[in-house]
Amino acid sequence: MTSADVAARPGAHALGRAAAGLAVAGSLVHVLLLDVTSLASLAMVATAAVCLPCAWQLWRRPTRSAWRTTVLADVTMLALHLQVLAQPAAGGTAHGAHHGAHHGAHHGAAAGGLVWTGLALVAGSLAAAAVALARRPGRRREVLGAAPTPV
Repeated sequence: MTSADVAARPGAHALGRAAAGLAVAGSLVHVLLLDVTSLASLAMVATAAVCLPCAWQLWRRPTRSAWRTTVLADVTMLALHLQVLAQPAAGGTAHGAHHGAHHGAHHGAAAGGLVWTGLALVAGSLAAAAVALARRPGRRREVLGAAPTPV
């Protein structure tokens, strides 16, 4: 990305940094839900660490490629988490058990709140990506009825 790209996209860095913050916060939610005795919980923390390189890219240089990767990761994460949330298990949701929320009712309730917080963070990240990808820097809008420009 050149300085001209940044100038053509006002707010691109701010939006990228906001999305990077959401990604780091989402990873932190997984760390807070960590249960070292649960292999599934350990796997989820490792999977959440995959978000950190994208967060770094969005923080430093929010390219369209970084945004597309973020969307792919977010949609995949939502699909997996919603599938797990739909299955009943201990503590009311399979996701609670999935994150090791079997240490009593209080921890289960706290974990449930963190799960929904994490999903809200992902939804915010998707919204930021939608805004970023909707912008079309460097492309002229064709006037209705005008002849297409030869490539």
